[in-house]
Amino acid sequence: MTRREGLSSRKGLMSCVIVCAWLALAPSVKAGETTDRVKGELDRITAVVRDPAFKGPAKEDERKAKVKEMIFQWFDVGEMARRSLGSHWAKRSEQERKDFVELFGDLFVESYTRLVVDHLADQRVVYLSESVDGQVAAVKTKFLSKRDDPTFVDFALFRREGTWAAYDVVIDDVSIVGNYRTQFNKIIHAQSYEALVKKMRLKQESEGLGSAAKGSR
Repeated sequence: MTRREGLSSRKGLMSCVIVCAWLALAPSVKAGETTDRVKGELDRITAVVRDPAFKGPAKEDERKAKVKEMIFQWFDVGEMARRSLGSHWAKRSEQERKDFVELFGDLFVESYTRLVVDHLADQRVVYLSESVDGQVAAVKTKFLSKRDDPTFVDFALFRREGTWAAYDVVIDDVSIVGNYRTQFNKIIHAQSYEALVKKMRLKQESEGLGSAAKGSR
């Protein structure tokens, strides 16, 4: 092999190494995007929950309204409502869908606040892993109490208008959307869609969710 051939061979080998290294690194660079999205949203809500300016009974409504506004910005409540209604969604008129999304949004925010947000002030979040498959992704986390008791919380996301929006939360292997879908389907089959909406409105009114949620939008 001549000196020129040797140099050419080494250059070719080096180029191959660089390309292979870039290909190996590229997925890992993109892999943090969805975790960063979840972490950013949880950090923002945690800051409000821990903020002394929002402490005390006099600030409770203001704190709740702020948190709900942030949840509505992050979660695609319309997509969650559609998934929770399952096959019954196609049978609803445009107005019925609009009303259902509003009702579902109020109930979901209340559930998410009780199951996740209320624990952010005194728990530590550990980010375990993420997986991305095209336009959908999952971010797995672990909430640790002061005694290090774990609660596993997974966030399901999809790509919407250039950003990652959440459409489900799975807590210790129980999906919030899946749980709603089971309950809603049972009521519709046993009674009717109208009966489901009535129950949801009663829940909304009894817990004062409507006015608080609307004020946050």
